[in-house]
Amino acid sequence: MKEKCALKIPLHLLLLDFIGAALLGLGLAEWFANTGLVPESLRFENYYIVMVIAGGLLMLPVLLHFIKLAGSAGRAR
Repeated sequence: MKEKCALKIPLHLLLLDFIGAALLGLGLAEWFANTGLVPESLRFENYYIVMVIAGGLLMLPVLLHFIKLAGSAGRAR
């Protein structure tokens, strides 16, 4: 019999992950390609590093949620 695996991710975690991925991508583009997508008025020294770190931190809750789900699924078997 097939098991139906419905992975339910809360909307707030998806939103945080999306914002984090956008910040991370924009920060990496600024850092390595010097794209100039961030307006001059919002730039400060090493702003791209702050964007990369903030993006990574915003993506952590969904990763921790997946780890928690995997742990509870392992115990249920």
